[in-house]
Amino acid sequence: MKNGDKPLLIGITSDYEPERTGHHARFFLKESYARYIADSGAVPLILPSTIELPDDLWTILDGLVLSGSGPDISPAFYRQERTFWNNTLMSDSRVQTEMALLKIFEENQKPVLGICGGFQMMNVYRGGTLVEDLPTSGRSAIEHREGTHPLYLTKGPGWLPEETPPVNSFHHQVLDRLGDHLEIFARSPDGIAEGIIDPRLPFFLGVQWHPERQADHPLSRKLLGQFLETASRQAGREA
Repeated sequence: MKNGDKPLLIGITSDYEPERTGHHARFFLKESYARYIADSGAVPLILPSTIELPDDLWTILDGLVLSGSGPDISPAFYRQERTFWNNTLMSDSRVQTEMALLKIFEENQKPVLGICGGFQMMNVYRGGTLVEDLPTSGRSAIEHREGTHPLYLTKGPGWLPEETPPVNSFHHQVLDRLGDHLEIFARSPDGIAEGIIDPRLPFFLGVQWHPERQADHPLSRKLLGQFLETASRQAGREA
């Protein structure tokens, strides 16, 4: 996929580990995210997730992937008190950086793909809330923290298939209240939201599973193809 004669530049948010005794603070990203983008012919650029940069610098990017993370978004960002303590919270600066990126890409009509924690971030950005811990909430008997489960596609864009093979699952938090202007297009068998989209925008879509870990899955290929096609189309409109 190209922006004119140049390959598309796709920013991927990095994970962040703060400084601790004997270890410097660091940014990092699982290779599968970068390979998912690079194998398509686009160029993945790993973004520093806690460093504030001028908004106009992000115009070099043609699309944004919000990666998943081990730490969870603090409930303070969705106006709730913390009730689950057997987890680690994401750095506030990373949340603020990703919220700022979402605003920039939304305003510039550039495509955004949120994966796992990035999917949850998109919902919180739009004013939605999360279930802090699904296993202890009593809302589902399905194991979402590892393995696979079927996926049921509901209303959504016309390019989605009618059926899809099972998808992977590596999360303990889920969406609770849906954010503004978002629609659910995929659910797991227990009714948990697995895919969201804002149909008003060219491509503003998030998934709870990890398509980058199932790159040969037909839906993983379709999601990436539509994301990059949108990036190419929007880049052409700017030229």
